Amino acid sequence: MQRGLARVPHPAAPIDSARSTRPEPRYMNEPSTRLSRRTLLLATAIGLGGLAAPAFAAKRKKHEPARKAAPTVAGTPLTYPKLIDLRDGDTFDLVAEPATHAFLKDKPVAVIGYGGTYMGPALRLRRGTAPKVRLVNRLDRPTNVHWHGLLVEGRFDGGSHGGVAPGGDWTARLAVDQPAATLWYHAHVHGRTAEDVHDGLAGLLLVEDPNDAVARALPATWGVDDLPLVLQDRTFDPDGRPLYEKTTAVLEHGFHGATMIVNGIADAVARVPQRLVRLRLVNASGSRTFRLFLEDQRTFRLIATDAGLLGAPVDLTYMALAPGERAEILVDFAEGGTALMTGPDDHEHRSGARIMTVPDVLAAPARLVAFDAVADAAPHHTVPATLAALPALPRTTAGLKRRRFELRVEPGVDPHAAMVHAGMDHAAMISGAPVARSIAPLAPVAPRVTINGQVFDPGRIDEKVDFGAVEVWEIVSPEMAHPFHVHGAHFRVLGEDGGRPKAWNTGAKDTVLVENSAELLVTFASRADQAAPFVYHCHLLEHEDGGMMGTFTVA
Repeated sequence: MQRGLARVPHPAAPIDSARSTRPEPRYMNEPSTRLSRRTLLLATAIGLGGLAAPAFAAKRKKHEPARKAAPTVAGTPLTYPKLIDLRDGDTFDLVAEPATHAFLKDKPVAVIGYGGTYMGPALRLRRGTAPKVRLVNRLDRPTNVHWHGLLVEGRFDGGSHGGVAPGGDWTARLAVDQPAATLWYHAHVHGRTAEDVHDGLAGLLLVEDPNDAVARALPATWGVDDLPLVLQDRTFDPDGRPLYEKTTAVLEHGFHGATMIVNGIADAVARVPQRLVRLRLVNASGSRTFRLFLEDQRTFRLIATDAGLLGAPVDLTYMALAPGERAEILVDFAEGGTALMTGPDDHEHRSGARIMTVPDVLAAPARLVAFDAVADAAPHHTVPATLAALPALPRTTAGLKRRRFELRVEPGVDPHAAMVHAGMDHAAMISGAPVARSIAPLAPVAPRVTINGQVFDPGRIDEKVDFGAVEVWEIVSPEMAHPFHVHGAHFRVLGEDGGRPKAWNTGAKDTVLVENSAELLVTFASRADQAAPFVYHCHLLEHEDGGMMGTFTVA
């Protein structure tokens, strides 16, 4: 753990859903006939509370000189990562090092990140090029980096790389051959990924395709009408330091912070033009699924998911974005500003026929970022009718190889508490006294998290896949929802929970929230050998660190 970064427990504890009095209204756009109760939890007070929409900027008289409008929404101005273009043959040094950052206004604290900042620069790659990125480690512990969503060879993927020693470096050649998309990169050292990402070791990775006319026609002025929004949650002490502790609850259900941050800023306000704006959404939290809607309930257009553009825009008023997932949406601010909101991330925990609810630290919808809309003279974009020519899904998957992955969470057993309970049981048998059951363990008790009954072993190869193969992967999650991520491959969601995919899961993806079950059509176009295999895992980072991960080769 980086010195100076404090930790705090997750305050939530499971409650019996049968006794819960919290209302459960449905989110908009969610058909009640096929979604699980967990997906329908809580988005509730859409339109209640929050900020009032800012007033329109006054129209200027003819020939009146332009004046910068004063902000109409209170908060901290949103800033954006520095955008760095990497050309073919370039080598860029990505330096992991200590830094200082203010999550809360005027409260700078010690953090870690890339290039002297919390998180890191946005690296933009172009299809058909092969730049290099050299990771330089100036931390006091080993570190590595994974290019989440980028299709590169296993030896450059970073997911199974053990870590660069302090003072060392590691170079990855990023040969880019995939559609334009919003990706990200982050540390991936097994056993401490959750802490590293929480502390700041993450950043944006963009792919552009110079031959894609539709992608080039979308809003693309960085920080003006093309806004990257890296979504996270944190809990802060009075001095503005982020708190995190791996308690038993956190290890089992994941960390959920009480304060929402965007690009590392709490109470963020983004200035936007009064026209169509592209928002690149990245869920870089450890375990929170953001349940997104606009405060005034206006419609937005989903145009891309993890691995690139959809076939056509999808009109939505709500969508869920799980850890590791990305989405691009178009929002029309011609009629003024609004705010991007998230609902509470309650989730189910199932044990046989008993269903428990794990409540979020948020009891009501919370603001992620407010948008202050101002007039400008730039041309207005329109929403394209079509976007990308996605390959048609097969009418049948008969004849394709199938693999099944069962993700399980079994509560851990604290030896000390077990011994005390056993002693009290024996004493009660002799005396006839009631048996006490509320003994706190001396240390956090980790659950046993597995895939197909096995805990991750970096020396074991779990699956062997043929290069170029197309397979059906069935993912099953009996106890709770898990965001499932596959390295080195993209997939299409064939079905969820026995029905059709949700509207936001119809494009090309590398991560999907599996609530009960999902069928994925996976295409393997990158090679990985036994020395540097790819991994698949739960992207709830405490589960990944705990061993809910497997390895596979592609040859």
